Amino acid sequence: MSADPGTPADPDKQPAPIGALGRALVEVLSPIQTAVVVVTLVVVFGLLFLAMTSDAFFGAVRTLGESIGTAPALLVAAILASAFFTLAVAVIAFVPPLLLRGDDREVMAVHSWIGAREVRRLLGRASRAAGLMGTPEAALRWLDATPPSDELRPIRFEALLMVGRAEEARAEADALPQRTPLESYRRLEALAMVDDQTGLPFDEVRLREAVAAVPAGIDRTEAEVSLAVTLARRALPDGDWRSPLLDVRELLPESDFVLLTRDFGLTIFDLLARKILVPFLLLFFAITLVAAITPLLLR
Repeated sequence: MSADPGTPADPDKQPAPIGALGRALVEVLSPIQTAVVVVTLVVVFGLLFLAMTSDAFFGAVRTLGESIGTAPALLVAAILASAFFTLAVAVIAFVPPLLLRGDDREVMAVHSWIGAREVRRLLGRASRAAGLMGTPEAALRWLDATPPSDELRPIRFEALLMVGRAEEARAEADALPQRTPLESYRRLEALAMVDDQTGLPFDEVRLREAVAAVPAGIDRTEAEVSLAVTLARRALPDGDWRSPLLDVRELLPESDFVLLTRDFGLTIFDLLARKILVPFLLLFFAITLVAAITPLLLR
C-alpha cells in the first residue's frame, strides 16, 4: 500500500526509478515469453527441415510447377512460407501475455491499457514508444535526438526524470496544459512524481482530489488508472505493487483477453512486423523473384 499522504514513504528508502514498474512486469512475463519464442522457433525450423528433406514436398512442388509453371509455383511457395512465418511472429507477439494467470494477468492488462492509451494520444500508435525510455541510456538518446515541443512535453518530462535532470523535469511538468480536468490531474501527477523522485513529500490526497474533480467517464478512469500505476511504482521494490493495479481493474469493462490482445499483443506485433517481418518478407520475395526469372534469362 502507499505511504501516508503528504509524507515520504521512508526517509531511508530510495524511490523506485521511472520505468521500474515496466521492468517488474517484464520480469513477470519474461519466462513465459522465452518459452513461447523457443517453442515457436523449434516448431518453425523443425517443420522447415522436414519439408526440405521430404520427397513428398519436392514431389508436390514439381507437380505444381508442371501444372502452372515454375515461376508461379515458386510464388505460391513463397506466399505460403510468408503466411507461415507471419503466423509464427503473431504467436510470439500475442500468446505470452494470454498465458499469464491470476493477478499477474490482471495487472498486465491494466498496465497495457493505460500505456497504450497514453502513447497513442501522443505518438499515434503504441509501438512507436518501444525502446523510447526503457533505460536511462535510451531516454538520453531520445532527448538528444528530439527537439522540445508542447506535444511531446509529457514524454520529455519523464525522460528528463529518468536521466536525473530533475529541475528540467519539474519545469516541463509545470508547463503541462490545464485546459481540462484530466490535464490538470496529469500536471499535478507529473509534479508529484518529481517530488517523489527527489525525496520530497508525495501528496496522494491532493492527487485523489484532482481525480475526483474529473467528470465521470473515460477521462476519470484514465486518471484513476494512472494514479494506480504511480502508486504501484512507489511500492517497488519490496511492497505489494500489484495491489493498486488490481484495485482499478474493475474500472475497465473489457476482458483481459481484449486488453492484452489489443493493447499489448498488437503493439508487439506491430513492432516485430516493422523490425523483422517486413524486411524478411521483402528479402524472401526478392530471392524468390531472382530464382524465378534466372532460368528465363539463361534460355
